[in-house]
Amino acid sequence: MVDWKEIDRKWQEKWREDEVFKAEPNENQKFFLTVAYPYVSGPMHVGHARTYTVPDTIARYKRMQGYNVLFPMAFHYTGIPLVGAAKRVRNRDEDFRGTLTNLYGVDREEIPKFEDPQFFGDYFARKSDLSYKKGMELLGYSIDWRREFKTIDESYKKFITWQYHKLMDFGLVSKGEHPVKWCPNDKNPVTDHDLLEGEGVDIVEYSLLKYRVGDYILPAATLRPETIFGVTNLWLNPDVDYLVAEAGSEKWVVSREGLQKLKNQSFDIGNVSELDEQLIGKEAEVPLIDRKVPILPASFVNPANATGIVYSVPSHAPYDYVALLELQEDPSSLEKFGMGAEDVGEIEPISLIDHSEYGESPAIDVVERDDITSQKDSRLEEVTEEVYQKEFSSGIVRGWVAEYGGMKVSEAKNQVHEDLVSAGEGAMMYEFSEKPVICRCGTKCLVRIVEDQWFLNYSNTDWKKKAKACLSEMDLIPSETRAQFEYTIDWLEEWPCTRRVGMGTPAPWDPSWIIESLSDSTIYMIYYTIAHILRDIDPDKLTDEIFDYVFLGFGNPDSLAEDSGIEKEKLEEMRRQVEYWYPLNYRLSANELISNHLTFHIFHHVALFNADKWPRGIVSFGMALLGGRKMSSSKGNIIPINEATQRYGADAVRLYLSSGVEPWQDFDWQEQEAKGMVSHLDRFYNYACDVKELPEVEKPELGTPERWMLSRLQKHIQKTTDALENFETRKASQHAFFLIMQDLRWYMNRSEKGKARNWTLNNVFNSWVRLLSPFTPHVCEEIWDLMGMDSFVSEADWPGVEERLIAEVAEFNEDYLRSILEDVGNILEVTGIESPEKISIYIAEDWKRKAHRMALSQVQEGKVEVGNLIEKGKEEFSDISPDRLADFFKNAVREIRKMPRDMATTLLEEKIDEFQVLDEVTGFINDQFDAGDVEIFMANDPERYDPQGRADQSLPFKPAIYVE
Repeated sequence: MVDWKEIDRKWQEKWREDEVFKAEPNENQKFFLTVAYPYVSGPMHVGHARTYTVPDTIARYKRMQGYNVLFPMAFHYTGIPLVGAAKRVRNRDEDFRGTLTNLYGVDREEIPKFEDPQFFGDYFARKSDLSYKKGMELLGYSIDWRREFKTIDESYKKFITWQYHKLMDFGLVSKGEHPVKWCPNDKNPVTDHDLLEGEGVDIVEYSLLKYRVGDYILPAATLRPETIFGVTNLWLNPDVDYLVAEAGSEKWVVSREGLQKLKNQSFDIGNVSELDEQLIGKEAEVPLIDRKVPILPASFVNPANATGIVYSVPSHAPYDYVALLELQEDPSSLEKFGMGAEDVGEIEPISLIDHSEYGESPAIDVVERDDITSQKDSRLEEVTEEVYQKEFSSGIVRGWVAEYGGMKVSEAKNQVHEDLVSAGEGAMMYEFSEKPVICRCGTKCLVRIVEDQWFLNYSNTDWKKKAKACLSEMDLIPSETRAQFEYTIDWLEEWPCTRRVGMGTPAPWDPSWIIESLSDSTIYMIYYTIAHILRDIDPDKLTDEIFDYVFLGFGNPDSLAEDSGIEKEKLEEMRRQVEYWYPLNYRLSANELISNHLTFHIFHHVALFNADKWPRGIVSFGMALLGGRKMSSSKGNIIPINEATQRYGADAVRLYLSSGVEPWQDFDWQEQEAKGMVSHLDRFYNYACDVKELPEVEKPELGTPERWMLSRLQKHIQKTTDALENFETRKASQHAFFLIMQDLRWYMNRSEKGKARNWTLNNVFNSWVRLLSPFTPHVCEEIWDLMGMDSFVSEADWPGVEERLIAEVAEFNEDYLRSILEDVGNILEVTGIESPEKISIYIAEDWKRKAHRMALSQVQEGKVEVGNLIEKGKEEFSDISPDRLADFFKNAVREIRKMPRDMATTLLEEKIDEFQVLDEVTGFINDQFDAGDVEIFMANDPERYDPQGRADQSLPFKPAIYVE
């Protein structure tokens, strides 16, 4: 049994001792890639490993191609998460403490140390077996660890200070009022890195419409103010205790949750009291139009959404239509409000928007289409979104709507909102596009209008233009993400870049604020180029002028050395490192970060650097799942990487992570599949050990099986290379491992022991081990060593395609043989014959082969016409009946279209003797089926054995077969 963990340890130690992955400028072409550094608030798990294994695979591949590769790593401490986690420990949060001890294996005696945020981060960054650095080392990542840093290092803070001085000087940072995600507990703005749930959720603008009931105003929130003309009633949740709040001179009725939102959004809220009367059953005056509508009960009204009050437009809102239907069908719930069937029975939906895909009432159309009958049906969310999007993008307000008739919905929405606000009948509030949004401290967040907050002005038109210019030249993988980046650049406006609490760099212009985590992680890729040098420099010496020289080339190194006390040689070396390594070739991160981090990455580079230093490419990853659920350390839904490598070994984990799906697709970790990778690698290693025992021989005469195997290997090398160039690690690993393994099994079955096999296997493994090395480096180093190689396979040359070894005829012949075996096997299965006494194979006669080439030529040219072929066939084969020709060409064209294009090309370019091909392998066919006899006949051979008259059914390369 292979001791994978010992092999892992052995080669990781050797790489470390020999500094194999140390990267310094040299005469070779450079390749610099980075992946998002981890936030160290929990252990490294297999989901993280999926993210980091992809760039390591590419780094190893490029290194073997001869590139000078830099693949660095660092650790993100900035922001609230570590402070929040330490606070939960300090506050004796037993669930969280239990996670640390029970799931992560932290010693209970160590728990008090976790009250310190920096200790918490250090533990999961470097110190423990659960740490990211340990996990990355366990997986054998080819990282230049000399360049690692923490984002709270003093040198890094000096770097961020330089960055924000520049942005401030460029007018890209300003102070103002803006809606932000807000944690009421921490009293601080939060961004995606600070959240347990709600990453990527947007802040949207709601219109508040003032419905009047006596002295009260019911402010109903909507994204669709233009639908006010179709309102039929208001909805209140009968199970919610509403409040009355003084809003300026008005009395607003809102939910308790809604009141908190209004208080945080610049509304003038005064005294608050319980609502002491029942409003359900009363009528409300509709703003802007002369109409009164009833107030009805509805359980779907969520008090946590906006103000907790909803107005009903059943013609265009599926929720409203279903709720109205339920009340009309069963009005019994109205009785306690003094209402009855007559109060709802006559309510009719009012159609106010015309859309070509729907009838009078889109909401009714989609509800009836999907057979939705309950307010609790989860599909209501989907159909509501469908109607909203289609009406907004291409709906037209109907002509009967005064002043707005004929307007596009997208235009009417804004106009109606403005008119409501101007008339004192409306206002604006902000809300999340989705819920929940939960801070890492466990508190539900809300939207707050923050005054005197510092913002990055992503709305700046010139800045956006430069970002788009950069994007237009970038290689985006997958290409479909380009639209997401373009959209993000367009909609990004002011972004709150500071907060009052947390870890990180104080804002240079106001140290009471701290640069938040998504704003201090935009250009750190360039910091990697000098991080190892900065380690020996006093941070206090790192002035803005030093970074201006190192990163931008401004200033004189002699005077800078004299003024700063930093050796001139170090300054020049840092400048040399930047000039050599930058620009960044590829940035890799999660797809969900396109809406912030990855786009910020572009914005900040174009603001600070010349175009020759702008990033060249971005690869976006899909989500990591465990049993169908998103992996999350905070929710305990993880498998720590130290546990995974202990169970399966590093290479099995790596191979599984690489081969499941492409990086941009969601990956779902399944234990049985991971376990299966160990068996695959056992087989590979055992094969290699067997090959090692074979004697070395001079190249002998090679048979068809050998030529086939070597040709197939060249194709796999080409396809692996092509796939890795496009970061298609699944496709690459399929060719580099699984398909070669499959071909090798066939070859071992087809070939005979002897010099040809020995020579072929030695050559196959020499290339195969190198080809597989980026995916499973430990086992490949072990095998490379067993093969007697002096160097590391990690530093060996990437296998190139040897064109002279590509043998299309040999490949065709073996594929042809396989098809014969498959056909015979199918016949045996259908007939129930277990041990055939005789297998007869009938090769198509000459006229069919000539006619087949005619059809083949037309199919290849893409202009096949069976009728045309039949007419030509009549001229060429006058002794063959038209009906027989027609049947032949129809069948031939059908079979040719099933062929791979390269196979069809081979048939056109090469003269392949079917009879000879099969006649040479009758013994092999016999062995596969333990047949008494195998005979090959020409279909027109008068001496053929053909008791069932099968020969006439033969087609070229699709012979007829009879088994008895």
